[in-house]
Amino acid sequence: MPLLLPPLSRRRFLTGSAAAATALVLPDALWAADERPAPTDPHRFALLSDVHIAADPAAVLRKVTMAEHLRKVVAEVTGLSPRPAAAAINGDLALGTGESGDYATLLKLLAPLRAAGLPIHLGLGNHDNRDRFRAALPERDRVDTALKDRQAYVVESPRANWFILDSLIETNKTPGTVGERQLHWLAEGLDNRKQKSAIVLVHHNPDPDPPHNGLTDTKALLDLLKPRRQVKALLFGHTHAWSVKEEDGLHLVNLPAVSYVFQEGQPSGWVDAKVSETGATLELRCVDPSHKQHGEKHELSWRAA
Repeated sequence: MPLLLPPLSRRRFLTGSAAAATALVLPDALWAADERPAPTDPHRFALLSDVHIAADPAAVLRKVTMAEHLRKVVAEVTGLSPRPAAAAINGDLALGTGESGDYATLLKLLAPLRAAGLPIHLGLGNHDNRDRFRAALPERDRVDTALKDRQAYVVESPRANWFILDSLIETNKTPGTVGERQLHWLAEGLDNRKQKSAIVLVHHNPDPDPPHNGLTDTKALLDLLKPRRQVKALLFGHTHAWSVKEEDGLHLVNLPAVSYVFQEGQPSGWVDAKVSETGATLELRCVDPSHKQHGEKHELSWRAA
């Protein structure tokens, strides 16, 4: 089922419909006239990964207070004008073992984004627990999909279809996998949507030597994506590093961690993505604005379909 947090009005939670699982609900249409937020850019998206929130918002790991990093990012995103159409967090929502308290704190930290009118799309990583996270969501925020055991769904926006995958195998175990059933679902979904660019999000990084620390079925995933030329980019996290590469015309984007880094010098932060008809602009926004890579931009050109 999609783990979708719809926008939150000042008066009530806004309930979604089954269509929310396959279509991006633009926030302006969901607000009453007296609650209307700042203008929204339907082609702009806030991309986050590896937030690692603990039940205790004061928790520190690797000299980083994870909740404070997420607060800073949430404040920056809510302050944008025009605001993004949506935010996505690409896995590792929880600190280590996906405890119920982790998700309760996460939902509180994300509330300002929802109050600003942004839907939030959530992927799962190896430090998450599906059952505990689903239990943390209000029932009205849960929508069933074809893959009952995976959090995989499509978000449709005007210029791109965003395929959110679920690579969680086992909580607190490092490797991940897409799996045959999800690969079949992905292939079918892409083949039914050939007329629009596709962007795929998965938590685990493509691993050139599986099984290791990333995706164990990297070859199967890339063999599926590369010939389907409507697929323009594969976005992933997991490594707590930031990089933008290209392989056979397919852009491979390693989203930075919002929380902490493994390697000194790597940035913590998020990515401001703006999609055009022929590509996308990715701007790195660091938690520490004095970081040398803060504001770094990458202009991606889409390969021909």
